Amino acid sequence: MNLIRLYTLAYKETHRFLKVWMQTVFSPVVIAVMYFAVFGGALSSRIVEFNNIPYLAFIVPGLALLQATTNAFQNPSSSLIIARYQGLLPDLLMSPLTAMEKTLGYLLGGVIRGVMVTILIFVVAAFFVRDFWPEHWFALALITFLASGTFSLMGTLVGIWSKTFDGVAGITTFVITPMAFLGGVFYSINALPEMARQLSHFNPFFYFVDATRWAFFGVNDIAPALSFGVAIALFVIFFALTYSAFATDWRMKN
Repeated sequence: MNLIRLYTLAYKETHRFLKVWMQTVFSPVVIAVMYFAVFGGALSSRIVEFNNIPYLAFIVPGLALLQATTNAFQNPSSSLIIARYQGLLPDLLMSPLTAMEKTLGYLLGGVIRGVMVTILIFVVAAFFVRDFWPEHWFALALITFLASGTFSLMGTLVGIWSKTFDGVAGITTFVITPMAFLGGVFYSINALPEMARQLSHFNPFFYFVDATRWAFFGVNDIAPALSFGVAIALFVIFFALTYSAFATDWRMKN
């Protein structure tokens, strides 16, 4: 693996979204602030706390994760679709980049965008929530990387698979968004009926949310080891699928 080639691709992917930072980095933070204002202001007086945590503080980790994963997904998927529209995929195929370098390059671009959004949302949240300080820094850094990385890899696969922006939008609307909103961002699954609680365990996003909330507040709905185990497994699976797609030039030659 050539580090210069990898750096060049990762730099391109990072520079691409930083050129329009108002849309790609600042906009998700504004959306999160709107959530803080609406949900916190409207519901915090009615929902006193979840797991002994004030409701507004309770939803912050999930909201940060929601915006981070959405943006990590959008970064490589939009990049590849734009390359397809502009006829630049042959350049990617003929470049000296190996499958591993392509996988890591697009992965890093999405992760950097997701991590930047996460940090900014946490900084803004500190102005809304008292004593907002993580209990487990390493666990928070790990789950942020795993969540952003998994959705970045997922976005890369969708960008390779889809022929148009409609395909990416369809996955975002009908898969990513429902999975996120039903993954415990705004509630604890212990507040759900038994059947809904059991179904939540089949939602991958739930494990990312629960691990992030545990890293911040030390509270959880399931064992942290299980949450991190599922997160690592999902990351490895999507990494292998993405690497395989680049190694075989899946859906890229036509």
